[in-house]
Amino acid sequence: MGNYGSTPAYNPATDIPDLKGKVIIVTGANAGIGYETVVELVKHGAKVYMGARNESRATGAIAKLKADGHLDGPNAGEVVWLELDLSTPTLARRGAEEFMKRETRLDILVNNAGVQIMAPDAFEPVKDSKVTIGTLMATNHIGTFVFTNILLPLIKKTAAEPGSDVRVVTVSSFVHSSSPKTDWKTFEEWNPKPKGFLADLKPYGRSKLANILFAKQLQRNFDDEHVNALSICVAPGSIDTDTVRVGLQERSWFAYIIYHLTNLSGNFITPAQGAYTTLFAATSLVVVSSDESKGKYAASYLVPFGLVAQPTAAARDPDAARDLWATSERVVEAM
Repeated sequence: MGNYGSTPAYNPATDIPDLKGKVIIVTGANAGIGYETVVELVKHGAKVYMGARNESRATGAIAKLKADGHLDGPNAGEVVWLELDLSTPTLARRGAEEFMKRETRLDILVNNAGVQIMAPDAFEPVKDSKVTIGTLMATNHIGTFVFTNILLPLIKKTAAEPGSDVRVVTVSSFVHSSSPKTDWKTFEEWNPKPKGFLADLKPYGRSKLANILFAKQLQRNFDDEHVNALSICVAPGSIDTDTVRVGLQERSWFAYIIYHLTNLSGNFITPAQGAYTTLFAATSLVVVSSDESKGKYAASYLVPFGLVAQPTAAARDPDAARDLWATSERVVEAM
């Protein structure tokens, strides 16, 4: 389910190049596939900013990295906590501006953070907002939209340097296919009410569809402005985590049973494996091996493990991507 029947030919231990000198941000990085992404990046020498809301969880994650030996050795990089909350534009902007005070370059941005439909506040409207936007879209799309856009000057500056390899990787999901038909010229549909687990897959799918449209429009913007950077979207696969297990049990016994049947069939992958496609998109030399290869991966949608796939027709609609971008700008101004 969601892993496309592939087996991991990609091996981060041998396929990630030396990342010394690279500065990277991974959002939602204190747990799950975000954490596993940080593990591999820092093992290969990068300076990684761990974007996370909660300081104690971030410092706990960094302590685990140290205890497991990932920060030891001559090739290891370093990990720094970046206070980052994507639930409102103000907080997303604050995190980006704090990073820009500390660094003069950004080689790789991994937009990994997001709210799952199992989260208790997933369908609550964002607090302290002048417009009504549900938490799903506010965090999964608007927060990422703001964070990335504030960082764009630094991304473009780094991309202009000789020999640069700048990438923005946005994590979506195969569940984008469950999105209902959406008019992206308005945000009226961005505040759904919970109706039960299976029905709630639709608004969640909408937020994941927005991730793909965002990534594709970002690449068009790069191309229009002759920015030497790649925007890639990934679906990490079906990940077996405690959050999924507990969340499904609380939300829907039917979904929880389906989860167990799916797990028994071997269709779930570990969080470490779930990071593989993100790591491939962010670091693989195959992606930039030639102009033809760059063209193949620019604005691409990757599935496990680093395979180029076709998202839904709705995710490939350039007019929808432009409409989403324009509406997102209006929403941010209104919020």
